[in-house]
Amino acid sequence: MRRTALFFSAILTCVTIMATNFTGTVIDENKQPFAFANVVLLTPNDSTFVAGTTTDDDGTFSIDCSCKQALVKISYIGYETKFVNSIGGDMGTIQLQPEATMLGEVVVKGTRPTFKITTEGIKTEVDGTLLSKVGTANDVLQNLPGVQKKNDGIEVFGKGTPLIYINGREMRNKNELDQLKSDDIASVELITNPGAKYKADVESVILIKTKRPQGEGFSFDTEADYYQGENMDLALGLNWNYRKGGLDVFGSHWYNEYNWHQNDGIFLDVKSDTIWHLDQLIDSRSRSRSLYSSVGVNYVLGDNHSMGLRYDTKWYFSNKTWGGMTADVMAKNMPHTLNAYYNGKIGKTSIDVNLDYMFYKNRINQYNDEVSQEHDSRVVTAQSVERNQLLAGKLVLSWPVWGGNLQAGTELSNTHRNDDYINPENIVPTSFTEQRERNYAFFVEYARPLPFGQMRLGLRNENVCSHYYSMGELVPEQSRTYHHLFPTVGLTARAGNVQLMLNYAMKIQRPYYWQLNGSVTYANRFTWESGNPALKPSINNQLSFMAMWKWVNLMVDYKRTSDIIVNVAREVPGSESTTLITRDNVDHADALRVMLNLTPQFGIYQPQLSIAMMKDWVKIPTPIGFISPKRPLFLIQFNNNIKILPTLTASANLSLTPKGDKENMSLTKAGVNLYLSVTKTFFNDRLSIKVAGHNLLDAQEHIDLNYGLRQLHQDSHRDLRELQVTVRYKFNAVQSKYRGTGAGSDEKARLGK
Repeated sequence: MRRTALFFSAILTCVTIMATNFTGTVIDENKQPFAFANVVLLTPNDSTFVAGTTTDDDGTFSIDCSCKQALVKISYIGYETKFVNSIGGDMGTIQLQPEATMLGEVVVKGTRPTFKITTEGIKTEVDGTLLSKVGTANDVLQNLPGVQKKNDGIEVFGKGTPLIYINGREMRNKNELDQLKSDDIASVELITNPGAKYKADVESVILIKTKRPQGEGFSFDTEADYYQGENMDLALGLNWNYRKGGLDVFGSHWYNEYNWHQNDGIFLDVKSDTIWHLDQLIDSRSRSRSLYSSVGVNYVLGDNHSMGLRYDTKWYFSNKTWGGMTADVMAKNMPHTLNAYYNGKIGKTSIDVNLDYMFYKNRINQYNDEVSQEHDSRVVTAQSVERNQLLAGKLVLSWPVWGGNLQAGTELSNTHRNDDYINPENIVPTSFTEQRERNYAFFVEYARPLPFGQMRLGLRNENVCSHYYSMGELVPEQSRTYHHLFPTVGLTARAGNVQLMLNYAMKIQRPYYWQLNGSVTYANRFTWESGNPALKPSINNQLSFMAMWKWVNLMVDYKRTSDIIVNVAREVPGSESTTLITRDNVDHADALRVMLNLTPQFGIYQPQLSIAMMKDWVKIPTPIGFISPKRPLFLIQFNNNIKILPTLTASANLSLTPKGDKENMSLTKAGVNLYLSVTKTFFNDRLSIKVAGHNLLDAQEHIDLNYGLRQLHQDSHRDLRELQVTVRYKFNAVQSKYRGTGAGSDEKARLGK
């Protein structure tokens, strides 16, 4: 507590500066709020730069400076620059008009670009663009440069799975992306260089902001999604909201039914006392039925205070996998999350407080019936129980300081995880493990406009104390304490139509809890799997550069990682033919990511072409020497959005992933994914009907894993090609005012597998 008090005392001394406050609201030619306009204070005598900022999503700005009078310059590319003399206070509403250039008899008017570089990444305006008509938030994210739709969610190329926030609240269920409609989204920011206010193991963040709600009373929207491929999937949902004055009550309830078919061919070669070859053909089917429910209340007191409470749960009442060698796998789980928040402003100090609680239990019963011509046939059963509990809190304070903005805060989390694995046949050892971890962090970040752009400086101090227990006994050599400092530096610049960004950050990648689990689990006669409680966290230094000229965008990232975590394989003592797949630390690795994005717009047609490359340099030890990736990984995306009529839009998206290597994994077959959709709206957009085709070319995954003396090849064929029909109806639609941002976000991610 003493450290906390000293930390905030030092910060508070920085904000006791007397200053004049210049405020106002900027609108465009359609009288809509103008986000990201540049506002600069100049001295009236010689136009020397004093301070500056950019407007928020609602078009407002606020600048503090020591001067009593200033010349205020408001500008944006493609719009006429405006100058206003001011003596401080509220400057009211300022309207910008598009530039008009005469070319013979043709008048060319400026338009706001869709993309804008920030000190952390790239921001995309959705409202008023063709992206607002693509369908859902999931569809919008897949149109962002470098964002891929994976089988289990969204992934940023070279940056892994992002944290996703909706109006500042961390998204806890990936179904929320399908429940949020694209026409309700104002903007999306893809952060590829997260600052000090995010935990140091977060490599990418997506911030979704919805449009400002209008109206009061009761509203709802209901939706039905039908998917038909080899199997049928179904989603039925109801979102409701009641708003009166400052009171806001809301809820979301969804029924989901998924039917899954997967054919896996696993081919394993083992060189030991003899050469073993395993052909494992698994024809498995899954069926999952679930109910997702979210309810909450929010209360807004005036313009400066709001508070709320939100509860989310998902109940699986049928979750079963059967077929192939695995005759029966049943999983039962029910996550519970609770978020409470307070958002306020006292004087010039903004306060953001979030408290989160999460409990999650997962039980899996497994039954394997193995038939062998060379060995005894046998039945192997197992039960695994996973229990997670998290309590987290986060405090963020911010002040206007020296013409910029200072943020400081603290984040704390307490995590408790149990993993039980019971094998009655004792083919693999029965184990009971427990992990307890306490994290606390302090951070400070300062952002300030410059005459040519913006600067951001941040520093984060993270402290971790973890204890590992096996069979109820503390294991001291696997219990650790860490203390780390993580700096971040960001700089943006603008020269005419060119925007530039340079960013440096130090990051950490802590092992997921399942990677630290020392229990051995049974896969088949020749393959066991286990975590490694002795894993160390990986530290990486990242340098990023971004340039944008009109509709051309280039991104380059270089990363050096020490103690990188990789997959390795070893023989099981006493059984040379059995492979134990686990994780280990390797001294260091280097990675380069380059991405080129082209996003022109031709009236009703908006194409986007992205070409990305990622190359790894790492040496993974094996019994016969080192393994290194040889070929880079590529991603080519070509998205096309067309507004045929005001009420009729179409999309055609094509992605290509050629053969390539990452660490000791190789993609052995190029993947081509084609998506087509048509959306028609009726009754002033209250009713919409969407017809879409997913994975129309039936792209599948083929990978090789090289462990030296052990090599594994896997061909997967999944039921991903399907036709989608969606019907949605909105009645008096208003949106929730919920402003909770969540806490313990990276711990929630680490708890999941």
